[in-house]
Amino acid sequence: MASPKKAKPRARRPSLLRRAMLHSCVCFLAGLVAGLAPASRWTATASTAATAHVFRALHAVDGAINQTVLLLQQQQRPDDAAEPHSPPPPEPLRQPQLLLVVTATERSDPERRAAGLTRAAHALRLVPPPVLWLVVEPARDARATARLLRSAGVSYRHLTYAENFTAGEAEKERHHQRNAALGHVEEHRLAGVVLFAGLGDVYDLRFFDQLRQIRTFGAWPVATVSERERKATVEGPVCGGAPWKVTGWFSMAATSSASSAPTVRARPPPGAVDVRGFAFGSAVLWDPKRWDCFPVSEPDASQVR
Repeated sequence: MASPKKAKPRARRPSLLRRAMLHSCVCFLAGLVAGLAPASRWTATASTAATAHVFRALHAVDGAINQTVLLLQQQQRPDDAAEPHSPPPPEPLRQPQLLLVVTATERSDPERRAAGLTRAAHALRLVPPPVLWLVVEPARDARATARLLRSAGVSYRHLTYAENFTAGEAEKERHHQRNAALGHVEEHRLAGVVLFAGLGDVYDLRFFDQLRQIRTFGAWPVATVSERERKATVEGPVCGGAPWKVTGWFSMAATSSASSAPTVRARPPPGAVDVRGFAFGSAVLWDPKRWDCFPVSEPDASQVR
C-alpha cells in the first residue's frame, strides 16, 4: 500500500520582522508618554545626584571666598579697634518745583497781544519742565488767544472772565486778572512758585533755575527800559545778613550819556515795587502758617493785600 503524502508546512513570516515592529511600537508609546508627562517630574528624578555635587562645590567655593574677604579686611585695617566708616546714604532725588507763570494780557490791541504771547511761548518752551502757563484775559478776546495757545507747545491754562472794564480802569482790570489767576491756583492747590510775567518782559533762562530755589518769598532787581526817554532804570531790594533778608531798596538810572549813582533807601517809595520783581511759593495762598495771615478765601480778605 502506498503511504499517504505528508502535508507541506505553512510559510511563516520571519520572526525578525515581527520583533522589529514590536520594538518600534513600544519605543513610540514610551516617547509619547514621556512627552505628555510634566518635565519637572523627569528633571527632579534625573538631576538629584548632580544637584548634590553642585551644592557641595558651591559650598566649598563660598568658604574660600569668605576666607579671602576676611584676609583682605585684616590687611586694610590693621587696627582691630578701629570701627569702619559707613558711606553716607545717597540723597533722595527731588523733583524740580513747578513754575506757575501768570501772564495778564492787560488792555492791549490784538496785534501787540499776539506778539507778546508768541515771544513768551518761545521763551517758556526752553525752560525745563515742569512749567504751567496761566494766561488771563477777558472772554470777548479769548477765541484768537485760544488758537495761539494750542500751537504754543507749552502746558497752559486759559482763564477768562466776563466782567467789563472801561478804558480808565486799566489798572483795576490788571489787578482783577492777577487775582483771577491766584484764585485758580488756590482753588486747585497748584503747588509751585508763582511768577508774574508781563507781555513785554524779557528773561534769561538761568533766571528760571534760580526761581526753583524759592520756598516762601524771593525778590530781585528789575530793569525798565524807556524807549522814548532813552533811559534804563534799575530798581530792586538790598539783601544781606544770614539768612538772607531784605534790608533796603535801591534805585539807579542810566542814560546814553551818563548814569546816576544808586540811591539806597530803607523802604521803597509808594508804587515802586512791581509784581514782576518778586515771586513766592503758592502754598502761602492756602496755608496761613506760612503767610502769617488768614487764607485769601476767607471773607474780607484780598489777594492784593
